[in-house]
Amino acid sequence: MTAQNIANACSLLAEACKDQNKIPGAVLFAADRSGKTLIHEAAGVRQLGSSEPMSKDALFWLASCTKLITVISALQLIEQGKLQLDTPVREVVPEITKLEQGYNTLTTLRHLLTHTSGQSYSFFNHDTAAYFAEHNLSPVGHKLASIMAPLVAEPGTKLEYSTSIDWVGLMVERVSGLTLDAYFKKHIFEPLGIKNITVLPQTGIPGGVKPHLAGMHFRNKDGTLRAIEHVQEMDESKQELQYGGGSGYGNASEYCQILVALMNEGTHPVTKGKILSPAGVKELLKDQLTDEKLIRDLDRSFDAAQPDFTNPFIMLEGVPKNWSFAGCKTPQGLPTGRTSQSVWWAGLANVYWFLDNESGVCGMIQSQILPFYDPHVLPLFFMQIEPELHKAVKGA
Repeated sequence: MTAQNIANACSLLAEACKDQNKIPGAVLFAADRSGKTLIHEAAGVRQLGSSEPMSKDALFWLASCTKLITVISALQLIEQGKLQLDTPVREVVPEITKLEQGYNTLTTLRHLLTHTSGQSYSFFNHDTAAYFAEHNLSPVGHKLASIMAPLVAEPGTKLEYSTSIDWVGLMVERVSGLTLDAYFKKHIFEPLGIKNITVLPQTGIPGGVKPHLAGMHFRNKDGTLRAIEHVQEMDESKQELQYGGGSGYGNASEYCQILVALMNEGTHPVTKGKILSPAGVKELLKDQLTDEKLIRDLDRSFDAAQPDFTNPFIMLEGVPKNWSFAGCKTPQGLPTGRTSQSVWWAGLANVYWFLDNESGVCGMIQSQILPFYDPHVLPLFFMQIEPELHKAVKGA
């Protein structure tokens, strides 16, 4: 390990959080394949206007970083023969039948895992945003109706990032007989020694997540930040479902233990806990798209249909991409040092993770800033800090 590269990464984080109108506070964690911690640093404050320093063990709304945990759960059930990739979802969760009316293709688990189910997110799709406005729905309200918006395409014909993984979560619950939180704890968190990731904000951990939760922020159009309340429904009595695609809360150090296990064919090198077989990890991380039309869908513009939640963006514009069940792939690597065996994804409040199975390094940065695709957090992690991590492990 090159100590200078690690020091550089720490300095980059600290410098970025000095100006609280850029990033008021963040946590950075990285580990190598052996499970050794490379970096575990906090910088800035817990919330804008507060003097309380950010804690390395602070909890953050993981949002779509929850998806990886739900997908691993589904692949576990596939390994047990309880689910199949081409199982029609309606056989397990019949509620989806309502969405399929008027379409010729039945939605399968594979469609859900590749975001080719025809579903969408109101954040990025103007028709779905209009539907949400008409029906007074919140995309983070934990209501069944929020995943029942009309399809925007025939299943299998379009890749559109969506509520699909919320349906995967329902499949996990129906097949296992456990709530999503109970399943995660028993089959993923306990084997990895994870104690502070949950999809239940009040009862998931002793005392609930709020005492440990980093504050939420909103970036105004002029680039300044203001502190806001968390936008997601946190009263469990008002939640109709646990979103498999976005309900999680957790800290970076524990989340990355999942990534470490994946870099070791599904078995954590320290705890020896197993979450997937080597074949299951291979299926999780491989490029899943062969249809050129679906691959091109990854190059489309992500519109800001609900600008309070996301900025408009084109994901890694000009870079060849594919999709794995875990997240986005860059089959030709990136100049930052990322190899063809890397995968990455993110959460709505600008939480980002990556795993590079060739280099043997993984990492996560956690902030709590809306809207998504923040102009400060994303380039800090992927363009400045991540290259230092790749250099560090290559120099070991």
